[in-house]
Amino acid sequence: MPFLSGTARKEECMTSLLINVFGGLAIFIFGMKLMSDGLHKAAGERMRAILRFFSANRFMGVLSGTVVTSIIQSSSATTVMVVGFVNAGLLNLLQAIGIIFGANIGTTVTAQLVAFDIGWVIMPSIIVGLLLIFLDNQAVQGWGDTIIGFGFLFLGMTFMSNELKVLSQNEAFMNAFRTFDCAPVNGWIPPAALLGAIGIGLIATMIIQSSSACTGIIIAMGAGGLLNFYTAVALVMGSNIGTTVTAQLAAIPANRIAKQAAMAHTLFNVGGVLLAVSTFWIKIGNTDAPIFFSLVNYISGGSDLPRHIANAHTVFNVCTTLILLPFVPFLAKLCEKIIPQTEKKVKYQRLEPNLLATPAIALSLTTTTLRKMLKKAWKMVDCAWNTYEEDDEKTQEKAQKLERREQRVDELQQEITDYLSMLMQKELSPGQAAAIPVLIHCTNDAERIGDHTETILELISHLKTDVARLSDSARRELAGLHEILRRQVECTLLLLEKNSPADHALAKDLEQQIKALAGEYEANHLKRLAEGACNPVSGIFFIEMLAEFQKVSRHVANIAERSGTLEKLIA
Repeated sequence: MPFLSGTARKEECMTSLLINVFGGLAIFIFGMKLMSDGLHKAAGERMRAILRFFSANRFMGVLSGTVVTSIIQSSSATTVMVVGFVNAGLLNLLQAIGIIFGANIGTTVTAQLVAFDIGWVIMPSIIVGLLLIFLDNQAVQGWGDTIIGFGFLFLGMTFMSNELKVLSQNEAFMNAFRTFDCAPVNGWIPPAALLGAIGIGLIATMIIQSSSACTGIIIAMGAGGLLNFYTAVALVMGSNIGTTVTAQLAAIPANRIAKQAAMAHTLFNVGGVLLAVSTFWIKIGNTDAPIFFSLVNYISGGSDLPRHIANAHTVFNVCTTLILLPFVPFLAKLCEKIIPQTEKKVKYQRLEPNLLATPAIALSLTTTTLRKMLKKAWKMVDCAWNTYEEDDEKTQEKAQKLERREQRVDELQQEITDYLSMLMQKELSPGQAAAIPVLIHCTNDAERIGDHTETILELISHLKTDVARLSDSARRELAGLHEILRRQVECTLLLLEKNSPADHALAKDLEQQIKALAGEYEANHLKRLAEGACNPVSGIFFIEMLAEFQKVSRHVANIAERSGTLEKLIA
C-alpha cells in the first residue's frame, strides 16, 4: 500500500465520509419514496372516498388535506393533485385553499416519524416488508412496500446521523455551517443569518422537490451535531417556502383558477413564515428564548434535538393554519387580484395530466369524459332526427354545426385514448389495468354513435322528398323508436355516473324493446307494402332507418354492459 501523507489521509477520509453521508441520504430518500408509493398503493383506492369531503367546507378541506398528505407522505404531491382537481373543474378556489392548509399539517407526520430513535426496527421492517412484497395481493404488496420503505428510511437516517457526527468534529466543515448560525447573540437572533438559513432551506427544497425529505435531512444534521435548534428551525421555515415551487410548476399550463390555487399555496407558506419569524424577537417573562422557541421547548420537554426540530415543524404548520384559516376568503380574493380574469370563460381540462399519478382518480375522470362524449354523440343523432320531426329554423341552425360537433367527438376519442396510453405507463393494480381496454372499447362505441349521424341525415333528406315520403303510421313508429333510444341513452349516462342493478336491468330491457319493435315495424312495413299503403321507395329508406337506430342502440348497449365492469374494476 503506497504511503499517504497526513493531508492526503485527511482528504481521503473526508471523501469517504461525504460519500457515506450522500449514500445515507440516497437510502433515506429511496425509503421515503418506497414508503409513499406503498401507502399510495395500499390506501390510494380509498382516497376517492376521502376526496368526497372536499366539497363540504374549508374545515373539512383542512381535514381532507391532512389525511391525504399523511397517506401519501408528500405535501407537494397533494398540492399538485389539488392544482389538477382545480384545473379539471372538480374543486373551486376556496375548497382548494382549505386542502392546501391541511396538506401543510399532514406533511409534519414524516418529520415526527424520522425524529424517533428506533434503529432496532430497521432490519425487522426490511425482512417483513420483503416477505409481504412476494404475496399475490395488491393491497398487501402496498403494505410490504410501506414497511420496507420505513426500514430504509431509518437506515438512511442512521447512516447520515453517524457520519455527520464524525463530520461535526471537523473544524473546517463546521466553519461552513457557522456562516448562517442563527443561535442568539446577546439574547437576539441575528437577522442576516436567519435570512441566509431560510434561503438555504428554500433552495435545498427546490432542488430536492420534497419538503419532507429536506426536513428529514435537517433532523439528521441536528442529530449529528452540525446544527443547533435555532438554525434548524430557520432551515425548516425555508423548506416550507421551497415546497411551493412544485405546485407553481404544475400550474404553468393550467387554467387561471389552478394558478390562483398555486399562488394561494405560496402566499400561505410565505405568510406563515413571516408570521412565525415575527415572533423570533418577542420574549415573554423571564425566558431567554423567543416566544416560538419557548413554546416548542415547553411542548418537547426534555427530549432530544431531533424531536425539538420535528415539534417545531408541527407547531409552525398547525399554528399557522389555525391563525390563517378564518382569512381563507380574503386569501382567495387576494389571489384573484394577483392573477385576474383575462379570458371570458375558464377552460377546464377534464383529463388532467397531474392526476395520472393517482390512477383511481384518473380512471374516474376518464369515465366522466366518456359520459360527456356519449352525451355529445347522442345529441348529434337527436339533432339529425329533429331535422325530420321538427325541421324549423332553430333545428336547421343546429344541424349546420353537426360537422363541427363530430370533430369534437373525434377529438374526445383521441384525448381519452392518449390519456389512457399515458396512464398505462404508471404502476397500476390488476383491476385498473383491466379497466383501460374496457374504457377504450366504450370510447370507440361512443365515437361510432356520432358517425351514424351522417347516414341518418342522408336518409332523412330522402324521406323529405315526395317520392320517399313516409306514411303517418311509419313516421309514428320511427318516432316511438327514437324515444325509446333516448331513454336507453339517458339510462346509460346514469350507469356511467353510478352503476345500479335497477338501471342496468332497465338499459337491457330498453335494448330488447328496440330490437323487438324494429322487427315488428319491419313486418308492419311489409304488410303495408302488400296492401299498397306504402311507397316501395320510402320503404327502403324506412328499413335503413330502422337499421341505423338498431346500430346506435347496440353501441349504447355495449357501453351500458361494460359500465358494470368498470365500476368493479375502478372501485
